[in-house]
Amino acid sequence: MIKVFYGKKGTGKTKHMLENANEIVVEAKGNVVYIDDSNEQLMKLAREIRFVNVMDYPVKGTDAFLGFICGIASQNYDIETIFIDGLNYIVGDAGLEAFFKGLETFEKQNNLSFFISINGDENNTPAFIKKFI
Repeated sequence: MIKVFYGKKGTGKTKHMLENANEIVVEAKGNVVYIDDSNEQLMKLAREIRFVNVMDYPVKGTDAFLGFICGIASQNYDIETIFIDGLNYIVGDAGLEAFFKGLETFEKQNNLSFFISINGDENNTPAFIKKFI
């Protein structure tokens, strides 16, 4: 499953992501990972959630980020949910459609759930993202 929180900055996307992460980890049979581009949200997450600041690694662009996610999942087969906060801050806007196609394939092959926040105008949501909202 891929769930996208799409909207303008300040509309509560990160708050919903944090709430979902903290609720899911309580009943999770596997591990939960939260990927962000800063340490700002670290203290708001339950300690059982594996927090990853992607800026600590040389990841540039959507292809590299998809590989990064695959690497995280390959190192721990118990991961069941991955949160990605501020996807377009992490990789930019170019290549997002191809990223989602790759992520959707990976998600189905590995039975993972993804929760992703993206900043953008709700009135101009790209068609390839609408199916995940």
